[in-house]
Amino acid sequence: MNVVLSPYHLTTKEPPAMAALLLAERVVTFIPAPLSGADNESLGRAVELSPSYLRFMDSWRWSMPLWDSGIVCAAFRNADASGDIRHVCSALSTDDRFSALRALMHEDLFDDEKRYLDAVSHDLLKGGPDPGVSLPVSAALDRFACRNSLVVMRAHPTSVAQRAEEKLSKRLFTIAIPAVVQADAARLAIYRKELHEPLADLRAAISDAARESYRDAQEPLDREVLAEIDHAARSYAMEFDSLREDMALDARDDEVRLIDATFTISMTAAPVDAVLRSGLTAMRTLTGNPRKAMGGTAKKEAAVVALARRDALEGRSVIALVVKPLGRPNAAKR
Repeated sequence: MNVVLSPYHLTTKEPPAMAALLLAERVVTFIPAPLSGADNESLGRAVELSPSYLRFMDSWRWSMPLWDSGIVCAAFRNADASGDIRHVCSALSTDDRFSALRALMHEDLFDDEKRYLDAVSHDLLKGGPDPGVSLPVSAALDRFACRNSLVVMRAHPTSVAQRAEEKLSKRLFTIAIPAVVQADAARLAIYRKELHEPLADLRAAISDAARESYRDAQEPLDREVLAEIDHAARSYAMEFDSLREDMALDARDDEVRLIDATFTISMTAAPVDAVLRSGLTAMRTLTGNPRKAMGGTAKKEAAVVALARRDALEGRSVIALVVKPLGRPNAAKR
């Protein structure tokens, strides 16, 4: 099971990140590399150019063992999401369906390397308060996942935009399983090793569901697929619970305190442009103008249709796993 993880979630170590780092075979994310390239010389120059970029890179230092082992990576099939980000930024500038969002965008985001690195790094460190940065990144990751038939990790919706996106989504199944809320990279690697067999079965079952949903997101999942997911989730949960006491004892000297909890994991299907659509809904809700930017002349509407037809992903769905912690977490005693 290969998943796409937002760099925002990895930076803040939110539940979608911790669940992905334990449950997925491989986690693909986006690194805001310098416009001049991702080689060592360019990265070194970027760090000197932008102190915010240095702080951002430092915030990921804890996850380096997971990168070194290949669990986390920035590309899938030798491609990353940078092209999708440029595509989304272009669509926001030219597609009249999204004209209401243009006031939030940074039209010159890619024109100056320092401005780009500062804006993206600052927003990642702050958890995404700037929709001019976070919206294109999130929408682009959905496109990247859809093109590659990967599953996107999602947080439980709390914001206006996230709740609007939830309304566009179709729930395919939900399971409740234990997972890690807080741990260092070494402890996550130990969990992955100790839970290898039940994780392999759970990954295979979820991958089958994702594959079936990418083929036809409108059809409900096959009963046999759902039964396999339920069986794999139960086996995994039993094995996780059997390890809890030994893990807690072994983690007493860990740098990061070990905390686990029960999560609900829901697979959903949504339009590939759901992030942009929900952004529009949030904008209209916040401005009190629900019909803003929905009208337009027949000529404009025809232009939008023509633009949509040039998008190979138009009309397709993206499959996601929505992660929500339940109840009180279990913290290992020190």
